[in-house]
Amino acid sequence: MRVFIAIDIPEELKDNIYNEIKKIRGVKGKFVEKENLHITLKFLGELQPNIVEKIKNDLEIIKFQKFKIEIYGLGNFNNRVLWFGIKRGAERIIELKNQIDDILRKYNLPPDRDFHPHITILRIKEILSRQDYQNTLEKLRNVEVGRFIAEGFSLKQSILRREGPLYLNIKEYKFI
Repeated sequence: MRVFIAIDIPEELKDNIYNEIKKIRGVKGKFVEKENLHITLKFLGELQPNIVEKIKNDLEIIKFQKFKIEIYGLGNFNNRVLWFGIKRGAERIIELKNQIDDILRKYNLPPDRDFHPHITILRIKEILSRQDYQNTLEKLRNVEVGRFIAEGFSLKQSILRREGPLYLNIKEYKFI
C-alpha cells in the first residue's frame, strides 16, 4: 500500500490556488488535481498493510498545537516542479515533521534531507517558452494565496490510476 503523511488544505484555499494557477504561462505538464492539493510531511512509499497499521497507531502520540499557515509565493525545484511556498508556519511544519520522523525511525524510514514545506501544483514536462515561464515565476513570486489554521494532519493512501491519483484518508490526527 502506497502511503504518505500530509496536512490538508481547506477548500476555499484550494480555489485560491487554482485561481493563481490560471496565470501560469510557458510550461506544459501535469497539474495536481484541486482535490489532491496538500502539504506533504512525509512520503512513506509502498508499505505492507500491517506496517501501516502500526504507524497509524504510533502517530497517535503526537500532541501538537494548532497553528497558522500562510501560503505565499510561487517557486520551483530545478524547473521540474512548481509549488506555492509557506511563508508563515514553515518552522512549525518542520517541527511536526521532525516528530513524525522520530517515530518512523524504527521502521527504517530515514528523515528527508533538505525538507522544504510547500504545496506542489505542477510537475513540469516541458518548458514551452523560457521567457513566459520566467515572467510567470517573477509575477507570482510574491503572491499571497491565503492563510488557514492547521488543525491536524492525515495518514493517507495513494491509489495510482490512469485518470490521476486517488488519496484516501487512513486516519486523521487532530491538534490540540
